Amino acid sequence: MARIRHRKSINPYRLQIEVERPDWASILAPGKPVRVDLGFGRGEFILEMARQHPEIEFIGLEIRQYLIDKIEALLADDPLTNVHVFMANVKEHLPVLFDPGTLERVYIHFPDPWTRRKRHHKRRMVDAKLAETLSVLLCPGGQVHLMTDKAEVGQEMLALFEAHGGFKNACGAGQFCEESTTGLHTREEAYYMDKGQAIYRLCFVRHNQDNNHD
Repeated sequence: MARIRHRKSINPYRLQIEVERPDWASILAPGKPVRVDLGFGRGEFILEMARQHPEIEFIGLEIRQYLIDKIEALLADDPLTNVHVFMANVKEHLPVLFDPGTLERVYIHFPDPWTRRKRHHKRRMVDAKLAETLSVLLCPGGQVHLMTDKAEVGQEMLALFEAHGGFKNACGAGQFCEESTTGLHTREEAYYMDKGQAIYRLCFVRHNQDNNHD
């Protein structure tokens, strides 16, 4: 498999855009579960998931306009009516875009690690604020799937979601998942698997809101 060119890191605090909630009633099919891919990259994962699961609505959010343009061009040639992509800063705009309890599943695959300088760690997508936001937006029993090739980032994501208290680690307390949690390998995941490199996978399940510590 050809070597992957890693996506260029973009400081999320430099993206100053106004985001309004789309008219979801006119975009999404009524009654279908909604899954969101945060930082969908080249988009292979969200497109293939949409093909395999026409009964589900998939929303992709990206901070890079050229990646959104790429997916929209692909959809123009091979339309999938259950894929919708938007520009958004995940660290700021999720509560603007979605109502509480409306998401069934969220994917966070290989987020920019920001490992070179400690002062840049605050730019990472996954932080305590995101864990809290997702605990509100996910429906009871909703899931967060996370994946990274960086041990430091994996341990940080594990600690953040376990410390929150509103989630159960589907792979076991303090544990990473040995196999894919989605049933579909991303291109980047397959690349690291071919190299024999460690991948840190996690799946957290939202507790019932009436009993957050089941």
